[in-house]
Amino acid sequence: MCVNRDQAQLWALRVLWLIAPLPAGTQLRRSLDGVDTPGRWLFEGALWLGWFVGSVATLTPHPVSLTAIRCLAPTLAGVGVLFAVSVGWTAGLAVAIGYSALLTAVSLLPTIGDVMVNGSAYGSERRMALRTPAVAYLGPIPVAWLAVFVGLTGWALAFNGLHPVAGIAIAVVGAALVWFGGRVLHQLARRWIVFVPAGFVVHDPFQLAEPVLLPRASISRLGPAEIGSDADGLDLSAGSLGLALEVEIEEPTTFGVLRNRNVETTNSKKLVFSPSLPGALLSEARIRGIKIKGSSGADQ
Repeated sequence: MCVNRDQAQLWALRVLWLIAPLPAGTQLRRSLDGVDTPGRWLFEGALWLGWFVGSVATLTPHPVSLTAIRCLAPTLAGVGVLFAVSVGWTAGLAVAIGYSALLTAVSLLPTIGDVMVNGSAYGSERRMALRTPAVAYLGPIPVAWLAVFVGLTGWALAFNGLHPVAGIAIAVVGAALVWFGGRVLHQLARRWIVFVPAGFVVHDPFQLAEPVLLPRASISRLGPAEIGSDADGLDLSAGSLGLALEVEIEEPTTFGVLRNRNVETTNSKKLVFSPSLPGALLSEARIRGIKIKGSSGADQ
């Protein structure tokens, strides 16, 4: 049986996560030896719960699963750093942190994101992830992840040595932080191009008020974006690193662009966007009969 790259990387993530209790979980649990019994039990229970949720997420490709695994993997590394700072660095904790960092790196691979978002597709659809906007790394992602981290770990610390009422109150605040941070990160995981029989849909709740369908019959060409092409078109690449693509359509299409919580209506015949896997997207477009513009400018 032939296993393609996408499947190989997904199975690598699955295996790494399923065996995580051995190199990472065991060392983190040993670091709890000096913690009072209630707090130790809570943290151990939280670690096993996180492992279970992550295991289900890797086995069920879906945008929600992508958000879950990209929250849990770095949180596991953060817990290791937290323990190292509080109880002291050990070789075991270094292994746990390194393994968690490896899990995080694999979960962030573009192929993993592409497979996960396509898990919610149905029928003849093909969903392909968009690259994260550069501006998101400067604020939304760090703030949202920190909220998730505090929410996931703070409640267990709160119950250790505190009155139960105070612990419950802090746990409620922690749940609210997880909800807030998770929603922000999930919004970024719901950005994709959807190929449908009629053409393809731009689905970007981070920048567009509503998804926009670009009919195949109206697409004059699709290919790598040229320098300065955003000057006379709508740029949704948002400074993302990597190759941006440009689609030209015969008639102006209306886009509801989100700017500072307001919706601005823009009509454009050209759209620039940044898929996680531009080569794979162009291949899918070619299969679906969309005219492709090569890097030399020639139509293919």
